[in-house]
Amino acid sequence: MTVRAARAGLVVALTAAGTMAGPGTPASAAGSAGYCPDASGVTVVVDFNELGGGTVVRCAQGEQSTGLAALKNAGFQITGTLRWGEGFVCRIEGKPSTASEKCVDTPPASAYWSYWHAASGGSWTYSDKGVLNRRPPAGSFEGWSFSLNRDASDAPRPGAAPRRPAPSPPPPPAPPTQGGGPVAPPPAGGGGPVAPPPATAGRPGAAGPVPGSSGPAPLPTGTPTASGPGPTPSAGAATPPASGAVGSPSGSSVDQPVVTEVAASRAARGVPLGTAAGVLLLVVLGVGGLLAARRRRAVEPDD
Repeated sequence: MTVRAARAGLVVALTAAGTMAGPGTPASAAGSAGYCPDASGVTVVVDFNELGGGTVVRCAQGEQSTGLAALKNAGFQITGTLRWGEGFVCRIEGKPSTASEKCVDTPPASAYWSYWHAASGGSWTYSDKGVLNRRPPAGSFEGWSFSLNRDASDAPRPGAAPRRPAPSPPPPPAPPTQGGGPVAPPPAGGGGPVAPPPATAGRPGAAGPVPGSSGPAPLPTGTPTASGPGPTPSAGAATPPASGAVGSPSGSSVDQPVVTEVAASRAARGVPLGTAAGVLLLVVLGVGGLLAARRRRAVEPDD
């Protein structure tokens, strides 16, 4: 049996099933361009090369009930025949033109759309069933190639290979974040401890000025001087430094002598304790001698 005879028999069976439609019936769904990304749809390849065009690949998403449904759901516009309806696909996307094919009866064996199928990764096989008698498996390929001036057994296969491209690798993971946001950069200059402020100018260890006041801080209570023991100021009493003392650079000038703390402490004490004790001892000895002399005079007899 020739290919032409087999196609005629399929058309008769489709007519008996009552699945006729007039020419110019539009596609029922838009589909999507390119190969189906996975095995959930049917990829449809239409080869226009014999009509001076190229090869178009589109995807019919989801399961397809028939080969005709896959062709239309992939987004291709088709035209059947007046006699047999869509049981014979006469035109796809308006080709061949109305001038060369009237689409009244079955297209001739020298100019018709040949129907093919294939598994993903397999090879094209000429379909032995019509478009309404074939249910394409999910993930498979449906092919259409126009056969012009060919023998019945020499119809051209679709020009695109029935093979889905390999899936793209997943994108790299996003960098980690802290608290749902980007990681904040470290502060400039490092995070080390803050250096203490320098000591107040003056003698080593002297307290700096009291915040909110002017002038040098008072000397600590009970600080001994270099001249030895002396009177200890009472608790809480502060001895202000002498004018021009160390620690008060603003109170001195080049025309005034600098008075040190030792000299200031001696001037504040007055007469030393040793000198006062010597004077007191001399007074006591003098008074004692005077009293002794008077006693001797009182006991001596008169001549």
